[in-house]
Amino acid sequence: MIQISEPITLEKLLPLIQKLPKAEREQLRKSLEEESQLDAAILLYQEDEVTLARAAELAGIHRFEFEEALAARGIWEIVEVDSAEALKESVSLIKSLHKSNPNK
Repeated sequence: MIQISEPITLEKLLPLIQKLPKAEREQLRKSLEEESQLDAAILLYQEDEVTLARAAELAGIHRFEFEEALAARGIWEIVEVDSAEALKESVSLIKSLHKSNPNK
């Protein structure tokens, strides 16, 4: 595989890629294609054009892998939840329903 220690222009990179064995060129092409697909899906997700699940589908990976890719890039999901008071009220309601109907 090619190791690059300094910034390189496309004009300098292309001859190096052409020197690679065919299998390595194909592997590089596939890797770049997958990264482009992932980048596009992340962009759509960030712009609220698609859901997280749909973005993962577009990227061709599982939702959990997509979440890992987001985290690796420092992109965090924003999840809206009820207030702590509303959650406590819901828990209290569920507990009271269980107490009033112990057979179920």
